[in-house]
Amino acid sequence: MMCNTGKIEISFNNRCNPEYETLFDNLIQEVFGFSFSQWLERKLWDENYESYSVIENGRMLSNVNIYKADMIVQGKTVQTNRFGAIATRKDSRGKGLSRALIEHILSLYPDTPALLTANPSVLDFYPLFGFKQTQTYKPEVAVTINNDPKKAVKCKLDDQIFMNLLYSRSCYSKIIDCVNTQSVQIFHLLMEYTDDIYYLPKHDVAVIAKNDGNRLFLVDIIARKPISFELLKHELPFANIEVVEFGFSPDWLDVTPTWTPLNMNDDPFFIRGEWNLPENYRFPAMSET
Repeated sequence: MMCNTGKIEISFNNRCNPEYETLFDNLIQEVFGFSFSQWLERKLWDENYESYSVIENGRMLSNVNIYKADMIVQGKTVQTNRFGAIATRKDSRGKGLSRALIEHILSLYPDTPALLTANPSVLDFYPLFGFKQTQTYKPEVAVTINNDPKKAVKCKLDDQIFMNLLYSRSCYSKIIDCVNTQSVQIFHLLMEYTDDIYYLPKHDVAVIAKNDGNRLFLVDIIARKPISFELLKHELPFANIEVVEFGFSPDWLDVTPTWTPLNMNDDPFFIRGEWNLPENYRFPAMSET
């Protein structure tokens, strides 16, 4: 589908479309140096993932995506737009293409709360559209973990037990979380955490985790029933751990972390519209676009 804003012709896609996907992936590879191919092959592009682009002579010159994320914010369900894949080819920059695409999207969703993570080199760009940079935090706890790695079952992404958990999870943060971003989570698993999926049979919980020396990064915990971190830590398949960092707001685990403010020039976080953000929060890493 295309529309003409009077200045440029904008193409639109929100479904599996092989021809469009090829153009999109070629742009992403040139600008960011990685490919969406594994994700696209799984046909995960659905109506929640909208792409707006400028295409000329069989080339996608510029693109802006939104993911229509259903979020929990301070206990309330909120429909939001998460901006991502904001990319313009080098030979097409300086022509206002990204600006036109963002303005077009905002004209379609003027009152929908929006958020994005920006490139540190363009901090002055997004405020032009009403985005405001906000402080982000890293939740972590000091803890001693010395467990047998065999306590958990190493999973592959396509293992049925894991996929069933992913699509039937019911435990979410009441502070801030996303409840419909499974396709985005699969993207992160494919690109970053393929070898970091564990199943804890004792509690029917899946854990995405990476360790770096004595630090453990708990990227995500996927559960159908509430569980406390006090119980969970005895089943995590890691040893010599002294600090655990959470890639999400861990309030549902009945744990009180230390919230460390992050450098606002590293992965700058922007919001637009009406948000009732808590004092401390961690946007779930597995739902970032």
